[in-house]
Amino acid sequence: MRKIRYLVLLCMAFSSACFAQMQWYPPIGVWSGPAQLNNQIILDSLNQSYQSTTNDSEEGEGPSSETSVTYTPSAARTRANLQDFADKTRAMDPEQADKMEALFAQIDVIAEIDKVLGQFGLSKDNAADAFAVYWVSAWQAANSDTSTASAQTYQAVAKQSARGLTQSAEFRTATDAQKQQMAEALLVQTALIDASREAYAADPGLMKALAKAVKQGAAVSGLELEKMTLTEEGFREN
Repeated sequence: MRKIRYLVLLCMAFSSACFAQMQWYPPIGVWSGPAQLNNQIILDSLNQSYQSTTNDSEEGEGPSSETSVTYTPSAARTRANLQDFADKTRAMDPEQADKMEALFAQIDVIAEIDKVLGQFGLSKDNAADAFAVYWVSAWQAANSDTSTASAQTYQAVAKQSARGLTQSAEFRTATDAQKQQMAEALLVQTALIDASREAYAADPGLMKALAKAVKQGAAVSGLELEKMTLTEEGFREN
């Protein structure tokens, strides 16, 4: 999702060292409190699901009909989620947190991201779509891949994400607030990764540092990017 307006805005808002923050943010582990989901259970399920095909007609491969990966969004929750993200950043880097808060106050970041998602047939109000764009962006960053994935690829990975999430007992009992919190944390992290990929595309040294940081962040939560290959049919095991 390169060369998109919201990425440019984020590049302008964050310093050249923003990639260093990636290692501190496991894919789903940026929040705490009542809305916390069991990160490892979800990721274990996703790690298993990428080996299956994207043919939802095959038994056991489609998302559970009883579990929805979508949620009804709340603007108040979005504000709280973004503030929570900035607060956690402040514990590590107050200057970056100030820049985040200023950006969030000026721009409806989630709405801008949603405009981009729509180009690929995805939505901000879908937790599986949010995990899919994070998953793709993290894999691309880890492999210093500066290309733009196709809509077919994103939609295939979204199906894999949906299967993984709906197989998780933690996710099946999640509220709309929990799903929104998870999705928005993933979307902001995706934007940070993509902004870094865009900014560092011409600098092999920074791209290598970004790749290392993203791999470390993903590995904290058990997402082993080096064991996956991204195709137009979704992720496959190496």
